[in-house]
Amino acid sequence: MKNKILLILLLSILFLPFITNAKNCDDSKITIIAMEKNDIEGNLEEVHEPTFSGKHINLNLKMYEVGDSISYDMSIKNDSNENYMLDDNSFKTTSKNILYILKTNDGTNVVKANSIKNVTLIVKYNKEVDNVLLDDNKFDASNNVKLSLSTSEKEKKLDFITTNDIKNPLTGSSLLYFTIFILLIVATIIYFKIHRKKNYFFIIILSIVFIPTVYAVCKVDIVLESKIEIEKIPKLFDTIIGLPNETNGCVTKYDGDVTDEVGKTVRASNVYFDRCSNKRNVIFGNQCWQVIRTTETGGIKLIYNGEPVNGKCESSREMHKGIVGKNNNYQTLSSSYLYGSSFTYDLSTNEFTLSDTITSTWSDSTYEDLIGMFTCKTTSDNCSTLYQINGYKSNTQGYSSAYIITDTNYGQIGKSSYNAFYKSPSRVGYMFNKSYETSTVKPGTNTSKFGSTFTYSNGTYTLSGTTQNISNWSSEYNQINNTHYTCWNTSGTCSTISYVFYANSREAEYFNMSGGKSIDDILDEMLFSNDVNRYNSSIKGIIDAWYAQNLLTRTNMIEDTVYCNSRNIIDLGSFNPNGGSTMDFLQFKNHSSTTNLSCLNYTDQFAISNNKAKLKFPVSLISNEEWENIGEDSLRNTNDYYWSLSPFFFSDVYYASMRSVASSGMIYFYRTDSIGGVRPAVTLKPNTIILSGTGSEIEPWIIKE
Repeated sequence: MKNKILLILLLSILFLPFITNAKNCDDSKITIIAMEKNDIEGNLEEVHEPTFSGKHINLNLKMYEVGDSISYDMSIKNDSNENYMLDDNSFKTTSKNILYILKTNDGTNVVKANSIKNVTLIVKYNKEVDNVLLDDNKFDASNNVKLSLSTSEKEKKLDFITTNDIKNPLTGSSLLYFTIFILLIVATIIYFKIHRKKNYFFIIILSIVFIPTVYAVCKVDIVLESKIEIEKIPKLFDTIIGLPNETNGCVTKYDGDVTDEVGKTVRASNVYFDRCSNKRNVIFGNQCWQVIRTTETGGIKLIYNGEPVNGKCESSREMHKGIVGKNNNYQTLSSSYLYGSSFTYDLSTNEFTLSDTITSTWSDSTYEDLIGMFTCKTTSDNCSTLYQINGYKSNTQGYSSAYIITDTNYGQIGKSSYNAFYKSPSRVGYMFNKSYETSTVKPGTNTSKFGSTFTYSNGTYTLSGTTQNISNWSSEYNQINNTHYTCWNTSGTCSTISYVFYANSREAEYFNMSGGKSIDDILDEMLFSNDVNRYNSSIKGIIDAWYAQNLLTRTNMIEDTVYCNSRNIIDLGSFNPNGGSTMDFLQFKNHSSTTNLSCLNYTDQFAISNNKAKLKFPVSLISNEEWENIGEDSLRNTNDYYWSLSPFFFSDVYYASMRSVASSGMIYFYRTDSIGGVRPAVTLKPNTIILSGTGSEIEPWIIKE
């Protein structure tokens, strides 16, 4: 009987707070006083600015793909005399597709009495809508969401309550009732001990019942009127690969090797080439672009195709102004001039303006820092003729490219040499470093010893292996195919040795080497070494300046993919000291292949993310292999010839030569100092969205930016 009386007494004390100190929650004193958009991620659109009144918020959003999200900065005002707590897990929504996240900006969940609390509300497209629910590619995910103000799980700690920071509006002083709770537990333990009972189950039940009375707080619902439309609009990648079923196979799947990511060559599974007869066009960055292919990562590689006229990208467009190169092989640079690492240009005034400038005088000790830079050949930063320094000729002269602003083909940003200098294999590089230059001699009847190899000691080369003397060049020149090395004397010793790579009845073309280097060594320095990409080619300098002026603000839409400037050698030709005929060319990768988009050399994989072949901006040129996969001349034709990114060969007469596209659209080649069209290439990121259009020249796809 005594035990029952004690139990009743304990329970009476336990529920006493609910009887004597209960308060009603007055949620009218919690209001939203400010709400402002913070950030948008993905392709989400805010149809209307949010509105709010009291505890109601109205949103009106349009989302397109999983991951689209928007965040708002909110201010919640508490006009009551009690503290409240936020719960970021108490959302009630009927939508499975939309996720709501509440974050507190100061890291605490307390909305203190008579104060303002700043929070962030995130609305996110969390789960893709089932296609069967889409009506005309649209789905209404509208719903009411209740944002609760209540106890947060992470704050349910006994020691937190003892700070007296939170007053419980339902039960009064949390410290008082926490003290009562502890006293009850202690009294119960003493009671059971006195009566020699070990039934601690009662204590557990007591704790479970009592704790909520200590922690209970008022719950306030803030209602979000979420009007959200999920729209499935065409993505460029999906639209392109869907074309085969619509246009009799004008988009073709490629299944060879591909290198679209730095250091990663794989068998392609996601690469499609666009061979559609009307040159599928998109408008991006206020420019026309022709679709070339998709990348293995889901991007879409495009090539520049001119400026739109009345929203169209027709091949009948007239010429427009661009940066056009002039044939200027070298410049005298002995005076003190202003040089810039880049430039801007004004098509209305036909003038260039240097940027990031320094003042310098060309000399043997200063020229290295000036290669690749631009100058007006004055101390001014403004001019109508711009020079890019492309290489060293002497201590007073440098090889250069010169540019003016004038009319150019509709499909080009302008014309330029690939590299102003051409007498070195290094100049097939989109970037280059060490350049060994060819020399020419007319041996006549002078006798010289030739050898198949050499030894080197104490600064002296000595011919060895198979050796022979050539005394009458016009009749014996074709006998040196196995003996390319010479000192141009009869002793066969010298401090600088020559390697003859071309010979005819009148003259010989050769490279000089010193310090024990062989022909293999200097080829490696010019084409494959780790520091091979130091200076910009002429064409890269123009493309970078154009990108900075026209696409820089859209870089977030462009994928960092590999642009392959493959300098991989497939035939040494006359550069083979063991039997290479002096009539054979040094040939680079077989760029006519339609089954190999691999890029074997790490230093040839130009990309933003490759420190050994680093692009300043995600833009370059299309490779010859990509043009071969397009197939038809008509799909490459712009009625003018233009450069590709692919080296072709090095020889006499032609020297360093690149693959290019002729005015008819036929695959051709040009020497690097030729003036050819510049058609930059960029790669749009996966999930790029089309707003309108069919991809034709008169209805190009308009890209959502």
